[in-house]
Amino acid sequence: MGTSLPSLALLITMLITMLLTSFMLAPCPGAVRQPPAQTSDAQAPEKRPVLSADARAQARRAVPSVGLVLVRRSTDSPGEKPRPRGSAVVIRKDGLVATNYHVIVEDKSGRPYDEIYFSLPAGGAQQGPGLYRLEPLLMERRYDLALLRVMKESSGGPPSELADFPVLEIGDSRGVKLLDDLVIIGFPEKGGASVTVNTGIVEGTDVLENWIKTDARLIHGNSGGAAVNSEGKLIGIPTKVVADRQPVDKDGDGFPDEFRFYGAVGFLRPAHLLAEMLEQFEARGRSPAGPALNAAPAQTGQGAIAAPKQSILIRGIIKSAKDGKPIAGARVGLTPAGSREVSVDNLLSWGGSNGEGAFSLNRPVPAGRYTLIVRAFKYEAYAREIDLDGETQLVVELRPSP
Repeated sequence: MGTSLPSLALLITMLITMLLTSFMLAPCPGAVRQPPAQTSDAQAPEKRPVLSADARAQARRAVPSVGLVLVRRSTDSPGEKPRPRGSAVVIRKDGLVATNYHVIVEDKSGRPYDEIYFSLPAGGAQQGPGLYRLEPLLMERRYDLALLRVMKESSGGPPSELADFPVLEIGDSRGVKLLDDLVIIGFPEKGGASVTVNTGIVEGTDVLENWIKTDARLIHGNSGGAAVNSEGKLIGIPTKVVADRQPVDKDGDGFPDEFRFYGAVGFLRPAHLLAEMLEQFEARGRSPAGPALNAAPAQTGQGAIAAPKQSILIRGIIKSAKDGKPIAGARVGLTPAGSREVSVDNLLSWGGSNGEGAFSLNRPVPAGRYTLIVRAFKYEAYAREIDLDGETQLVVELRPSP
């Protein structure tokens, strides 16, 4: 018996509906399938460790102590406003701040800007005018660090108001460990006028060169800001970034057609360097009436902190015992007498040799007996007991490795 036309039409409609439904449910070529709601650890994408609630709270408390540095030249137009230059952090309640040396000096001349200002985040504990005038106190070019203080006349009120600045406590930067959590606080150039915060970890430390390395994002304007630990204490000053940027030659003509960015390492100056600068400044009892630009060891040029009267600065020459030629790039460390290896705990002073083999250790030490340890590529390790009782100029001869 034949099928009636209405029945045939109904059958065709049902078949078309089934085909359309199957196409809608099938994934398109190249589409990414959504993962199940629950996945194993092996399947889950890698994620950055999340700060604990307590660490986040400590970081929030540190934010009001970090401000924006702005500068002007005397040659600027009278109506021209100070322009953002970097970040700084308050380390003493009377308005003493720390930042990078390169933040407050002109790039071409290397001289401090004529006018340097400081602005704290809105809503901080310190209430007053939008900008505070800063004066340089100590500048350490070798480590790219500077101490400045808010000028009393910039507060808009009696000097007692300068005692209300929110302070960020200096932590134990010598005790940082690999994979410790970090929070970077500052005013990056691309972050607008408000404070910006991001997280990272400690990727490594360089004791001889005085660096803490991090994977946290550092960009222009973060310089001079704060790197705080999970306790909300200052452990480093964001100072520079080294990027892995590689050229790509697509057409084989020997010239790069583009550059590919593979990552970067951020470098922090350990906060214990600031503590040492602060101690030496307070020990000398210098009046804050003007900048304190001190003579430095011959190797590093001007800008370092002057040595205390009863301390000894060690300089010297490193050369080859075979032919007497100077050795560049050697690492020199001073440790307590009897040491044969360098560690974070026993390193007292350190430095490196330049192209002429000359070195000058970074920090003066009291008179006494010490061990001088020297390491250089392709040369045997060197350790020698020395007695210091006055200004010292050493000659170190290294034997080539077998």
